[in-house]
Amino acid sequence: MEGPMPGWLAGIRARISRQQRWAFAGVWAAGLFAHGYMLANKLPNHDDIACFWSKGGSIELGRWGLGLVEWLDGGFSSPWLLGLLSLLFISLAAMLLVELLRLQSPLFCFLAGSIVVCFPSVISAFAYMFTSDAYMLAFFLTVLAVSLSVRGGWRRLAAVACLVLSLGLYQGFLGWAIALMMYTLLARCLEEDADLRRIFTDGLWDVGVLAAGVAGYIGLTRLIWAVTGVAPSTQYQGVDQLGRLDLQALPGQFREAYSLVLNTFRSPSAGACTMFRLRVLLTACLWFAVLLAAARIACQFRRGRRPEALLALVLLLGMPAGINVACLMNSAYVHTLMIYPMCMIPLGALAQCEAWNARLPRCKRPAGRRLHTLGRWACAGLAALLASQYALQANEAYLCLQINHTRRVSYWTSVVTRIKSLPGYDQWMPVVLITKNAWDRSTPSVWDNMDHFNDLVGIRMPMNVYSDAAFLNEYLGFVTEFLDPADYKDLEEVQNMPTYPLDGSVRLIDGVIVVKFSDG
Repeated sequence: MEGPMPGWLAGIRARISRQQRWAFAGVWAAGLFAHGYMLANKLPNHDDIACFWSKGGSIELGRWGLGLVEWLDGGFSSPWLLGLLSLLFISLAAMLLVELLRLQSPLFCFLAGSIVVCFPSVISAFAYMFTSDAYMLAFFLTVLAVSLSVRGGWRRLAAVACLVLSLGLYQGFLGWAIALMMYTLLARCLEEDADLRRIFTDGLWDVGVLAAGVAGYIGLTRLIWAVTGVAPSTQYQGVDQLGRLDLQALPGQFREAYSLVLNTFRSPSAGACTMFRLRVLLTACLWFAVLLAAARIACQFRRGRRPEALLALVLLLGMPAGINVACLMNSAYVHTLMIYPMCMIPLGALAQCEAWNARLPRCKRPAGRRLHTLGRWACAGLAALLASQYALQANEAYLCLQINHTRRVSYWTSVVTRIKSLPGYDQWMPVVLITKNAWDRSTPSVWDNMDHFNDLVGIRMPMNVYSDAAFLNEYLGFVTEFLDPADYKDLEEVQNMPTYPLDGSVRLIDGVIVVKFSDG
């Protein structure tokens, strides 16, 4: 017979609401369906190959928190271990999200958890498995920061600390904090008994928490750079310009931020909707949320609550910039990981539908009640379809990664065979790989039917100069010294060589094995 539950554990269980339990269940049910393939196999892309035993770039990229996570999880790219940890952090974040979004229906809570875990940014995170758990921890800490800030009081100091640590793990999720704070204020503005003065004061506190978190992160990062002597990267997402704004670039960056949200039907939106059916579903969720919010704003105008309605309108119009603040943080390429806050589009649809249906008990007309019921099921259907399509996309992307990986092993096996077949070959001879962008037809850069997964998982970058040596070492056991191709590509003998796989594309030159893949 089981003994009584410890008091502290019973207390924790009592504080977990029914809605949070459904969100937790949604993450794990949909998460294992969508990502189980990846968690049970090792399907590396170009970055993961180079980072089997580490978290990759950390301090030089402003991600000093990765070292702390590496110390806790062992720092090796194990999909089962890191995948389950990632799902745990996502499920904890989903439990806080349903509270912030005021979701009450178990179905809506389950769907919210499913969407959060199936969103393309999570697919992308698992492609870079070596750091997936750290990124999902950053996501959880960002949502936790908002939850603490909304509660007010001394918790706002804890919110700042969570935000600083989250940014120290991955800077791209700041949009989650901004979007969630804006949404909670928007939801309060649309209440019948909205207190504008209190909402405005809390909004200022939220701005203060965001400002303190960002300033604290920038200050701490610059201090760490100074103390460790590590220079910030000059080649990655403008890290060396941390804390600086390019005023001339801002108009274009704002246009991009709004375009990613408002142009989902026509644009792949950095991997958020890579296929037509996903564009249709995400666009439908967007306009469902916008129309419901606009209708509620109109209701506030009719009630004579114009200041509250105007503030809600400003917040609604500003949401795209908050969601895609990553576009304003750098002028470089916006990766699929960075657009994770766009998950607020379907979540916002669920939340607005929930708020709209809260009026159902007061709806006396049968036609009105039928409209509410129809709208509720339409929203649930859209969310369920979107989550299921994202889950299918995840499985297809992982299948492509596996095919990609199998072909990569086959390709490099033939290359190593050619190297070892050279007359005079010795295992101690160094190797030079002359590569650029041109590859022969058997390489991944010319495979069909996979381009739409490139933004998600790096399909077209499996053969990359900086990770070739690691791949040959880890998967083929071909351990040797690889020399810098820049020192050899301009030699006349190399220039006269044909490109691989033609005869003569693998040669021994002055005791060095040269493999020429391109003329660039």
